Amino acid sequence: MGRTDVISANLPILREICDRIGQLELAQRVGVSRRTIARLEKAEVADPGVDLMTRIGAELGVTLPVLMERKLKAVTLALPEDVSALLASPEGPQTLEAMIGAARRPR
Repeated sequence: MGRTDVISANLPILREICDRIGQLELAQRVGVSRRTIARLEKAEVADPGVDLMTRIGAELGVTLPVLMERKLKAVTLALPEDVSALLASPEGPQTLEAMIGAARRPR
């Protein structure tokens, strides 16, 4: 699966998780047209650029690797309140990245 396919798969999931933000609202927040977001979700943008993807990741509260490297799957998960609060904090994206990295390490 190529990077554009991963972005295409992940954007709708992340928009849904991020307070069900629509394409238009995300586009306005990152300074592009709704059509650009739609094209990203259809894998029609070969190279969206690091700057744009960084802005999108920041708006959705995820790091570039989470947004661009591996296809995500939305799940419902019960978490302790303190863990949920940490993931929702400004340190949340880095915490999530560390959790993913730890889960990938061989035991």
